[in-house]
Amino acid sequence: MVLDAAFELFLEHGYDGTSMDAIARAAGVSKPVVYACYPSKDELFKALLSREEERVLGEIASALPAAADGDLETALTEGLTGFLRAVQASPQAYRVIFLGEGANAAVARRIQRGRERQVEAVAMLARPLLGAGEDPGLDRRARLLGHLTVGLAESGARALLSEPGWTPEALGATLGRMAAGGEAALASA
Repeated sequence: MVLDAAFELFLEHGYDGTSMDAIARAAGVSKPVVYACYPSKDELFKALLSREEERVLGEIASALPAAADGDLETALTEGLTGFLRAVQASPQAYRVIFLGEGANAAVARRIQRGRERQVEAVAMLARPLLGAGEDPGLDRRARLLGHLTVGLAESGARALLSEPGWTPEALGATLGRMAAGGEAALASA
């Protein structure tokens, strides 16, 4: 409840424009309750960003079960479509993340750390799609696919938020085909 209230206020007023008093009022609790949950605004902000990062990682992980059957295009399409559905469900939050609307330096740094976690998560999930065994370049290619997928997801989020006419399904399928089309290049990397 406190994090949800803080989320809306940070989006509307930015980090510097949001006070613990305002968060308490928006959450319908007293200021001591907020401080009992989070000892400082910085700790509350970190918890909020961690929650949002986990949400994005959860979307990625839940959308990639197709990886088990070895079909890269299906896995990428489902993963990207799931992510884009999350963007569509919370457009205001993703406008901050992907379009930089209202973001400050602290938000930008934290988003970059979250992006690295996403790359790692995608690389781990994608590794089986790229082969098995003792191939010394497999981990490097999996990380490259992680960077590619996260970059496509970010580009897709920007397009979904700023270009009318896209649906998560159509955009996810298009991006999935594009990414899978580069599989041969990835295999030789």
